[in-house]
Amino acid sequence: MSEYDFIVDNIRYSYSSVSTYETCRYGFKLTYIDACPRIDNFYSDYGKFTHECLEKYFMGELDSFELSEYYRDNYDFMVHGEPPVGSAEVYRTQGQYFFDNYFLNRDDYEILATESTIAFDIDEVLVTARPDLVLKEKATGKSVLYDYKTAMPFSVNKYTGKETVDNKKISGFYKQMFLYTYALRVHEKIPIDKITLLFTRANREVTIDWTPIKEIEAIQWLTDTIKLIKDDNVFPYNNSNPFFCNNLCSVRNFCEYR
Repeated sequence: MSEYDFIVDNIRYSYSSVSTYETCRYGFKLTYIDACPRIDNFYSDYGKFTHECLEKYFMGELDSFELSEYYRDNYDFMVHGEPPVGSAEVYRTQGQYFFDNYFLNRDDYEILATESTIAFDIDEVLVTARPDLVLKEKATGKSVLYDYKTAMPFSVNKYTGKETVDNKKISGFYKQMFLYTYALRVHEKIPIDKITLLFTRANREVTIDWTPIKEIEAIQWLTDTIKLIKDDNVFPYNNSNPFFCNNLCSVRNFCEYR
């Protein structure tokens, strides 16, 4: 039992909120229990703007040849601040290259959903999911869950040319996707055949097939972590990652431990 029972029992959980708890339990408390106002940062602005561009394309508000110009003309209005590592121009250029060379043709697909919120429950726990895009391939009839990622889990050693992949980060992304496939399959009656992560800054896709075991594992992770949240009375802080604490945490202005 927790002194926060009433609040945590009425939170509508998501991948974001549950992963916040895993990252920093105190950050979870500030965000979802204390309801501290959240603040954005360069990275969240950049991600939201990239999502907006792609949503406009799949909603038919922009054609593919207009994406590049829209990105260029609206970047400064939508993306604010400076990343602490001083790489703002790198982000801008990578995004511009992606939209200059955009390769996904919406005419090849039936659009099943784009940026739609799915509210549901698992074992009486309120949950929400917001898939970026669900397409059905006209050529194969297969349904594909797409998710746009502005993270860069790929790095190349400048001396050897060898690429390193952050598989832990990609594994976390797929955990999120399998929560979405559950929501789509069970509550929207849309079974997913494939999952594609579209890494915009890297201008590449990574695709895997849907499997029931991975979906079960994702749901188990969600329910197990929510149980920990409901039993937590302490919500200890985790400031082991100063960069995250000082630049990315959305409630950093209210944290005395950062």
